[in-house]
Amino acid sequence: MVFDDGFTVSDDLSVLPSLSMASLPANRPTASVYVAEPVRRRSAFPLALAITSCSALAFGRVSVGYRASHIRVRGKKAPVSFWYPATPGRVSKELPYRHFISVAKIVEVLQGTELPGIGWEFRLRAGKPIYPEAQPIPVERQETELQERRLAEGLPRESCAIIFAHGYLGSRFDMLHLCEELAQCGFVVAAPDFAESLSGKVPLREVTRQDIMEELLTRLQKEFAVKHFGIVGHSAGGGTASLFPGPFQCGRVAIAGLAPQTVPTDPLLVVASEGDGVVALPRITAALPKNIELQDMDQFDAARPAIAILLRENGTRPPCHISFLSEESNKAMISLLTPLLPVARALKVPVLDFDVYLELQDSSRVAKVLLPKIEDFLCFHASKAK
Repeated sequence: MVFDDGFTVSDDLSVLPSLSMASLPANRPTASVYVAEPVRRRSAFPLALAITSCSALAFGRVSVGYRASHIRVRGKKAPVSFWYPATPGRVSKELPYRHFISVAKIVEVLQGTELPGIGWEFRLRAGKPIYPEAQPIPVERQETELQERRLAEGLPRESCAIIFAHGYLGSRFDMLHLCEELAQCGFVVAAPDFAESLSGKVPLREVTRQDIMEELLTRLQKEFAVKHFGIVGHSAGGGTASLFPGPFQCGRVAIAGLAPQTVPTDPLLVVASEGDGVVALPRITAALPKNIELQDMDQFDAARPAIAILLRENGTRPPCHISFLSEESNKAMISLLTPLLPVARALKVPVLDFDVYLELQDSSRVAKVLLPKIEDFLCFHASKAK
């Protein structure tokens, strides 16, 4: 797809195969070092850009509640974050999201070497007012964009949920800006940490994505009375979004990643970029269903049952692999990983486009164009779900 306001792209993730306390960045004002018992210091990131959907002008928006929780799978805890339409209460005066980056997990995933529990906790800002632990608004009382669309279709007000699936060495906060937006539209949104998460909270070889997804679907049905589901995934999460058994009547959205031989039994939106240095464009095109062709953004139509859109060069460089993530989560990675980048390059450790993102830092510009399209796609198909 073509961006009309111009942007640059960058992407890169660096890790060391072995790491000592002496090699860790010192005097980091934005995070706290974890070795054995944690000692925490609050970070101070600038406010992330709030993304507003073009359809917000026509429909009601609601307050967003937030809960940090977990699910139990095979006796293990997997962290999960929930965003949902909520009754306004006390706005969080603190940075609401606790984002832990485990250096030990990065090394384990990329190099197969286990280290002591070394990492940092970051406090990430919300893009809009967030009400922690607020009471969910009962579905029958919601006046949201999604409810308006369903009522216009002559359908009952039923709870719809979207699951966000992060990628390889990602986290449940990777697209927190999208999660907030969707909750404001009327969706319940759930984002779990999988075993490959940067948080290091889930054992790598003991709990699978499928285990977590199955338990999460059950939790959403019980706790939020969800009737219809959708799913958004980035990178390896794009594979989860395209392959995990449905139905996902609200739609499947695969960003910068798509499982080979995907068969779109549910509405499908694929997003790819010419500038992706991790999941190269030929891999996406090879995995596309035969009835879908990559098209530019100006050809986007939320009503299509299957569509693939391309971010391409238009006077500026197209997004890299992590340009799709929230500005806040990318800032956390920059703060932690930038000092380690030269060593990672010298040791030829994969940096996953992090070096490109350092040049471009274009998360907000990408979100400004892309998030409303994803929102419209999911809202349209959720309004048709029966």
